[in-house]
Amino acid sequence: MDDIIPDLVRDTNLSSPTLDKVPVTILSGYLGAGKTTLLNYILTYAHNKKIAVLLNDFGEGSAVESSIAWSEKDGNLFEEWIELRNGCLCCSLKDASVRAIENLMKRKGKFDYILIETSGLADPGYLCS
Repeated sequence: MDDIIPDLVRDTNLSSPTLDKVPVTILSGYLGAGKTTLLNYILTYAHNKKIAVLLNDFGEGSAVESSIAWSEKDGNLFEEWIELRNGCLCCSLKDASVRAIENLMKRKGKFDYILIETSGLADPGYLCS
């Protein structure tokens, strides 16, 4: 009798609804490591995923800006941008980046994944904490 293991029973009296999780990937590395190249590849690959992107290094005339501003499939401009300027996502803009992610989570269903590209000088450990 000691080796009889009871089956798990689903609790139907949950007090709060379960939240869907959205995967987050932080692209980090030294300057010239290929973060933007990888980001461009992910965004232009035909995977049918809606990806939210937070960019720390979003400058005028930048290659990533021109590649993600227009959709490859239908040529339409993306509907909105969240720019986090004047600092590093991992340090001085840490609170702003957390708020940006929280705002994205309020709009669930609009995206399947979150990608965060940090500056080449950033320490992503601060963002993860």
